[in-house]
Amino acid sequence: MYKRKSAVDLTDLAVGLLILGIVVAIGARMLLTYRDNRLTDLSLVTTTNESVTVSSTGSELTNVWGNAVTRIYNGTIGTEVSSGNYSTSISDLTGKITITNTTSEYSDGGSWAATYTWYNTTNPQWDLPNDAAIGVGEYGNWFDIIVIVGIAGLILSIIFLAFGRQGQTGVSY
Repeated sequence: MYKRKSAVDLTDLAVGLLILGIVVAIGARMLLTYRDNRLTDLSLVTTTNESVTVSSTGSELTNVWGNAVTRIYNGTIGTEVSSGNYSTSISDLTGKITITNTTSEYSDGGSWAATYTWYNTTNPQWDLPNDAAIGVGEYGNWFDIIVIVGIAGLILSIIFLAFGRQGQTGVSY
């Protein structure tokens, strides 16, 4: 009489993947927190007279992780724009500064020249944890591949258990 082999128990694999996912998520969160806490410790860089288009919906400046806008000049007539004629905001996600025209004194589509400061994110205090966090963020792509390969392995193991060697002692080619 042929004795059937029991199915493979994949509980340990599932628990291992769950623990791995939790550890990676905690590590990524720690890296991002460390990176973000170091931002204001970085040195400031000043960009002078960056050209920006006047817009009532807002125009972004080039550099990320801005600190403050110090001056705005009207690029057309060369006079300073008073702070009541524009507003600034800094994106929580990218750190880019957006300048918005808040008055009808300046028409949209004109040219302003902005002088502003931003944090030097090329410093290793920022750059190393940032690169590591981006790399860990790519783990999600690998996780999909691991799950797909695991499911394919499970299907293959079921097929081999069901239609396996059936009592053969060797294989000849």
